[in-house]
Amino acid sequence: MERDAERYAALDLGSNSFHLLLAEFRDQRMVRLHTDRAMVRLAEGLDEARNLDPEVAERALLAMRRFRPVLAELPTDHIRVVGTNTLRAAANADGFLESAESILGAPIEIISGIEEARLIYTGVLAAADGPPRLRCAIDIGGGSTELVRGREVPQQLQSLYMGCVSYRQRFFADGIIASGKKKGASNFERARRAACAELQGLQHLADSAEVVGASGTVKSVARVLNGGELSPIRRADIDALAERVAATATIDELALPHLDEARRPVFAAGLAILHAVFCELDIAEMQVSPYAIREGIVHDLAGRLHGGDRRADTVATLMQRGQIDVDQARRVGDTAHDLLLQLRPGCGAEQLQRLRWAARLHEIGLALSHSNFRKLGAYMIEQADMAGFSKTEQEHLAHLIRNQRGRLKPPREHYGFHPNPDLTLCLRLACIVHRDHTDRSVRGLQLAAAGDHYRLRANHAWLDLYPAIEDLLYQEVERWRGEPVWLELDTV
Repeated sequence: MERDAERYAALDLGSNSFHLLLAEFRDQRMVRLHTDRAMVRLAEGLDEARNLDPEVAERALLAMRRFRPVLAELPTDHIRVVGTNTLRAAANADGFLESAESILGAPIEIISGIEEARLIYTGVLAAADGPPRLRCAIDIGGGSTELVRGREVPQQLQSLYMGCVSYRQRFFADGIIASGKKKGASNFERARRAACAELQGLQHLADSAEVVGASGTVKSVARVLNGGELSPIRRADIDALAERVAATATIDELALPHLDEARRPVFAAGLAILHAVFCELDIAEMQVSPYAIREGIVHDLAGRLHGGDRRADTVATLMQRGQIDVDQARRVGDTAHDLLLQLRPGCGAEQLQRLRWAARLHEIGLALSHSNFRKLGAYMIEQADMAGFSKTEQEHLAHLIRNQRGRLKPPREHYGFHPNPDLTLCLRLACIVHRDHTDRSVRGLQLAAAGDHYRLRANHAWLDLYPAIEDLLYQEVERWRGEPVWLELDTV
């Protein structure tokens, strides 16, 4: 089916609600075919120890069963499921994520707040009209708020730990709005002040920019203020609405036109944050985007499959900033690639790409430390804001960089992170072959899988040319001794 080949699905597992989008590209224009939403309020399930409550988890899994039939019609590489703030924070998410994957038939990627912001901006831009101009995009989710300033690409990205569900629990857990524990300060005003404190130092993000809001809180406020329409939100109108809501005794007593009942429990919390954004960033008017992270995910996914993978740009930028030896990265990458194809002729493109990126970044730590460059480089990759990458993808790259030579460090495996020893071995062998930063053919080496071990065959004549490499290869055999899959070296 030719049309189905260009269909994509994005599932956003947000802290307040889950959103599914099925879309198709026609003449390079995205057409939304199907949308679905489940108000799960996943953030309500996190306790003080950041454990996810089983009842809330089951509520979330039930919603996913509803989405499954749509996803079942698509190939896996045309589906992207992302988890945001709550799943980033949950300490016991592994079991939940394994159950979710078994239901959906696709893996769940936990993304950073900065990556979430980038995808939101991608979605907002996809719906934007007119010539390129400076924009500030704002999205208030259930557990976090993202702010992005940019033009055709984001230039500054922020993710703040405040959202309509987390603020509801913090300030409106008893359902009371107009009075609070502190004399003279209503719960609404306390929530607004807390949001203002989070926004300090970010006033410049909206300077001279067209401000665009996205997602549930912004849309619900816009509908309340504009007769159900997604028209712009004006400062005077939101000031008046904030004053009206702040004077309401309880959440149950909110009597607002066009307020979705499913949104009622978190409306006051979301409004407090949005009003703080208007005040702190001195916004006169906010446009409302029909698109958000889901549309951004679809565009990003289509780009990956059609030569526009944002991750490749991120790796190139890191190489430049880290002053990485481009020729060494190329030679190690080429050799590791060739060895992996020898070992696993049917290896998938994803594994080959991961190995190539690890090779390009394997010396990133050298810019700061010679003796500890592997450990430092791995830490940099694990902690960096890497546009396009999920946290698990970064963890895989960090594992390879940390284990490019020396003693093999056993990984702490968890959901989504099960390192492939094939990649580790091929990268390590490539680093040995090019330890002296010299181009060198590996026709004298043959790598194969042999049951419970790897077999590396080395030609005597080739080894005689490079005696230092021979010694390093025997050392490598010792490094793999005791590993679940060990290494054997044959000289022929």
